Amino acid sequence: MKKVMILLGLILLFPLISAEITINQQPVEVYSLGDIVSVPVTVKTTTNTSGFFNMDIVCNSSQINFYKNPFYISAGEEKTLESSLLLTENIIGKLKGTCRIKASLGSDSALTNFFKVSDLIIINSIFDKFEFSPGETVLISGEATKENGRAASGFIELSVIENDFAVLSQTQDISKGIFSMNVSFPQYMKAGTYLLKLNAYEKGAQGEITNQGFLNKNIRIIQVPTSLGMVFETQDVEPGTNLRVKTVLYDQTGEKIFTSSSLTIKNKNNQIMNQTDVATDEFVEFQIAKNEYPSIWRITAASEKLTAESSFTILEKEDVQIEIANKTLTITNTGNIPYNKTATVKIGGTTLNIDVYLEVGESQKYILTAPNGEYNVEVTAGNESISEQAALTGKAIDVKMTSEKRGSIVKNPPVWIFVILILGFVTFIVFKKGYQKAFIGYISSGIPKAKVDDKFVPLEKGAVVGSSNKAELALSLKGDKHDVSVVAVNIKNLTEIQSKKSNAEETIQKIISTAEEHKAVTYESRNVLFFIISPLKTKTFKNEKTALNIALKIKDILAHHNRMFKQRIVFGISLNHGTIVARRDKDSFKFMSLGNLMASAKKISSLANEEILLGEKMNDLLRSHVKTIKNTKDNLNVYSIKDVKMESGEHQRFIRGFLERNKGEK
Repeated sequence: MKKVMILLGLILLFPLISAEITINQQPVEVYSLGDIVSVPVTVKTTTNTSGFFNMDIVCNSSQINFYKNPFYISAGEEKTLESSLLLTENIIGKLKGTCRIKASLGSDSALTNFFKVSDLIIINSIFDKFEFSPGETVLISGEATKENGRAASGFIELSVIENDFAVLSQTQDISKGIFSMNVSFPQYMKAGTYLLKLNAYEKGAQGEITNQGFLNKNIRIIQVPTSLGMVFETQDVEPGTNLRVKTVLYDQTGEKIFTSSSLTIKNKNNQIMNQTDVATDEFVEFQIAKNEYPSIWRITAASEKLTAESSFTILEKEDVQIEIANKTLTITNTGNIPYNKTATVKIGGTTLNIDVYLEVGESQKYILTAPNGEYNVEVTAGNESISEQAALTGKAIDVKMTSEKRGSIVKNPPVWIFVILILGFVTFIVFKKGYQKAFIGYISSGIPKAKVDDKFVPLEKGAVVGSSNKAELALSLKGDKHDVSVVAVNIKNLTEIQSKKSNAEETIQKIISTAEEHKAVTYESRNVLFFIISPLKTKTFKNEKTALNIALKIKDILAHHNRMFKQRIVFGISLNHGTIVARRDKDSFKFMSLGNLMASAKKISSLANEEILLGEKMNDLLRSHVKTIKNTKDNLNVYSIKDVKMESGEHQRFIRGFLERNKGEK
């Protein structure tokens, strides 16, 4: 303390004379917080000089003194000061940006070059993925460098933010400028866009944040299908009404996913009644026949590799239709269960009761009698009632049941005896002559029959026709994805054909055999036969011409049948092209249709009127083989065949014969 007082006294004794201040070392261009700025200076003078020596940092218009000491120098003496500045908040406060150091003694001063004081950390992250699945774990790594070029050593904080709220946050050390962390997104994270923020920072000795930097990236969490459900308008369906059902696909948080799905409806015998592709969350309708028996049907849905199964009930419905024509009363069971009730017939003022028992679809006729005259006839059966004027004759008022009962097996013994005799005679002729002859036309012995030849597998339980190359539809399948050609044959009066004995089934078997001779596989859906020509069977990807040949031959076979036999086959044929996923095993061919291939083929075949109609894609592929005419049916563009371009060899002969036969039909 005594020395300081002496120095101050000397300063006061000597006059203040100018001194020369020299900066010995200029600062570097950039400093980060926590760095030390060394500023050695030299002071020399020709006279004795005294005063306070100051060092200040000047940034923009702000200035802070960081060094101040009493200073004395003798004339001709030279002194060097080793000053330094620690860039911390408690010394320089909030000063940052472009700065200089000012050294001053009295009115004399010297300034350093400009330099930058920065608190920035630059983050370079090594990840370029922007879409993630919930539950996914991703490695996020990178480098953190201060603006002075040195590696940062501190911490990096990751936050995933939605609407200013952090749904995920974690912190990791930065070591020598390197960071690496595994980030796991929550399993049930909501789909949408999020902000992923990386915040790198260093801390000072007092725990305060010094240098820091940010990196923001937008990321997206995708919807992942987690469950598939079905929604029914009602699961108890009355016959004669429509089943309304839709599929609903949910993601990880229960939100709906809007995509496509397939629905398969099977009856109580596990027979496919309908199969369609439909958008999720949209109702699809399927009509239940008025006389469909009460039963439980199953419905299966598939979408995005998920499946769901449910069932619905076809309710019992007791219903009759009453008709009065002349003197005849007809009661028909239009419900789906046997009708067993008492009907009331009121003729004039007389009421008669009749017991009615009718199987489904069965009708019973009654003769009304009364003394000659005009009568008001009222009939009540169940919930149905009818009232009409009728001119009746007879001795007394009465209702007599006739022997005619439509829709049931004939119960009259003489009729049965006659039928048995006819069947016995036909059987005797067949075995004696060694060939088959029907009542109408000749059945070729070359036509294979599913029930005779073991290599033909029935298309469905109890079917007369069968397939040696049967295809099976799968709702989910791992296999080869490839394009196929499809010939769809819609037998529009199949129910009528099955209810009567005729040659139609042999003809249907013949078209199946014809298609399979060309290496097609056969799939049946209700009244539609699909012949799929796949590269897995044909060993070639160009199958459009083969499909055309099959369709032409099938039309020729069906047209020939309709010319020769009494029982006509009402049909429509479509040609389509699309994509399937298929797998061929030793004894089976399984496939899954993509897009609307099968539904479109079925739709176009239903629009065809004993003709061949082409879909858009198939029409493009067959331009070099056929000339077509564009038509619009049911808001759908289809193409009918105007002419087939002639080719050489066996195919040419077939085409000519086909065209000649069709001219004859017209």
